[in-house]
Amino acid sequence: MQAIRPMPSALVSLVASTLLAGTLALVFELDAIIALPAIAMVWLLGNGILTYMGGRSQQYIAISMVGASRVTPIVGSAALFSALYAITLTRLGVPGFNEHLTPMLGVGTVVVVVGLALTGGNFLRHSWGSDWKSVAGYGLAVLAAACYGASTLSGRVLSLQFGSPLIMAAGSMFFATLVLSPLFGREAVQKSTSSGWAPLFVLLAGFAAACAVISLYFAVTREGSSILVIAPVVSCNPLVTLVMARLFLRRTETITKELVIGTLMAIAGVAMVVVGGLIA
Repeated sequence: MQAIRPMPSALVSLVASTLLAGTLALVFELDAIIALPAIAMVWLLGNGILTYMGGRSQQYIAISMVGASRVTPIVGSAALFSALYAITLTRLGVPGFNEHLTPMLGVGTVVVVVGLALTGGNFLRHSWGSDWKSVAGYGLAVLAAACYGASTLSGRVLSLQFGSPLIMAAGSMFFATLVLSPLFGREAVQKSTSSGWAPLFVLLAGFAAACAVISLYFAVTREGSSILVIAPVVSCNPLVTLVMARLFLRRTETITKELVIGTLMAIAGVAMVVVGGLIA
């Protein structure tokens, strides 16, 4: 991603995601796509903006500012945001949500927050005023996690309301691509043809992200599924990032003791959140 600016990079990955998800949707859900009401398009546009302009774009910008190994554990807390949103919607009486707060959930939340703070490593030893780039990067990562958490719930609601999770995932990606293309399409094309192997890795990231989103949408829309049960599986992705960063980004990513401990604490905290949900 160092060879391509964050927003064009986000668009390239989004195009890859749209191609994969869109192809699957056309092959397996063509009749359902044709039958979609017009209002569904509006909701898909909103979900696309929330997920890919609010989530993925901010994540990519944050990575360019503070590094993938520090951003990903924070973005992994999207599972926690999803759980908190679901509990709030349950208390508001929104149909389709039945999540309840327990003491274990509260303790798990604290563990996650402490773990995410530890991922800052050396950043926490600097004053906030002396490193505004890091402050902004971590802030964007938190906002991305909040957007991803909200998009999980919106994807669940839209899938239950309008049809297949596959259609909802592909439609959201498609409309987000339409929004971002006029803004960053030209630069994305130019960089893709002059940045060596970098665009290929971004495309692969887009394919992987599409698989993740589709799988998540199917998981949260299964009958009897609970956000609090699904959350720990989603939160395990920082471990993968740590391993990949160690293997392929040794020159640009520093894996510290605080980072590893913080990541493990964040994952353990979300696991505690799930246990709290299961014994409620």
